Amino acid sequence: MKSIILSFLLIFTLHQIGLSQWEEINISTAINLSSVHFLNEDTGFVVGGNKIFKTTDGGMTWETSFTAGDLFSFEDVLLVDENKVFAVGKNFDTNLSVIANTKNNGDSWTLVDVASTSFLSSIFFSSPTTAYCSGSGGVILKSTDAGESWETLDSGTSAFLQSIYFVNDLVGMAVGGGPANGLILKTQDGGLSWNPVSSPSNNYFQSVFFVEDQIGYIVGWNGEILKTEDCGSTWIIQNSVAMNGNLEVTFTDANTGYIVGGSSNESLIQKTENGGDLWEDISPDISAGLIGVYFPSFEVGYAVGANGTVVKTKSGGVLTSTNNLFSKPDFRLFPNPTSNRVSIESLEKEPILRIRIFDETGKLIGVKEDQSTRMELDFLAYPAGVYYLECLTENRRSISKLVKK
Repeated sequence: MKSIILSFLLIFTLHQIGLSQWEEINISTAINLSSVHFLNEDTGFVVGGNKIFKTTDGGMTWETSFTAGDLFSFEDVLLVDENKVFAVGKNFDTNLSVIANTKNNGDSWTLVDVASTSFLSSIFFSSPTTAYCSGSGGVILKSTDAGESWETLDSGTSAFLQSIYFVNDLVGMAVGGGPANGLILKTQDGGLSWNPVSSPSNNYFQSVFFVEDQIGYIVGWNGEILKTEDCGSTWIIQNSVAMNGNLEVTFTDANTGYIVGGSSNESLIQKTENGGDLWEDISPDISAGLIGVYFPSFEVGYAVGANGTVVKTKSGGVLTSTNNLFSKPDFRLFPNPTSNRVSIESLEKEPILRIRIFDETGKLIGVKEDQSTRMELDFLAYPAGVYYLECLTENRRSISKLVKK
């Protein structure tokens, strides 16, 4: 058995080849940026510290749209429509929550009075007139007049609620907690009452996102990922990713999602194209942690973070198109199921540059490189189960499912 394993290790060099394609954008600031949101591929806003920045040319140039007092700190930004934008955080001079809004696409800003001392970290509009904020001290605010005034709801907790998301006018989730005490809250009556949801993890939760009414994701400390398929009533632990920092998750469709994070000297981005079954590291080579992410379209996305970092992708974060991974394949895999060897053939007769093998948990367990239109892999040393093979040519990338008998 040892000789088989050693042979396998000689065939499969366990390393990862970066496919990341992110360009760094100069926003002319060194402050930490915490959130980014775009109306379309061209017009967007970024917040950090006491500043709100705006671009109208896809990030090529930026202007300072608003500068608050020195002790202001903006944490989240949201474009409601082509004219209305909100930014939330806290004024540490007055110790009061801050909600800033513009009704003319950033030409002028108004600070809305809020009877709260919470550090607001998240804002979400469930309809053009109904909005919610969450933050420290278990605070949840609600507006029914498009953000003109806000009332405090009873969340039933004093824990930090870092992220809030509504799937419709009535049903929403707020997540957060504390160290070793992750918290998930759910409302089904538009925020009038909030109830804790049983969690399979004690990790602190940092971001929640739903791709449709029933299916949602939560990310938290240590790269932990939770998924629901019943509108947040129950959650299961998905494959964790090797990430740290202040994580945020977003999806561009039901299958394609991104998580950003990192440390003070490392940017981290993970991508899935099959609803979280597998995650791939597509991190840019930048020495600054990322905090916020937003994709105004399927391919075009932005991420922001420490030291004024803004990165942009025009290709979904990778060098090759990754649409429809599980539709018509570009590769033929046979025999499948297999008990020993498996052959992979490029149907377009393009040389296969690399094959990566993932186990059922999403862990990368093998890599083989070549430049042939047909490659063979030896699976004799693998236990029976389900595996995923990622095949890469110069112009194509596809993932195929393999069953080992």
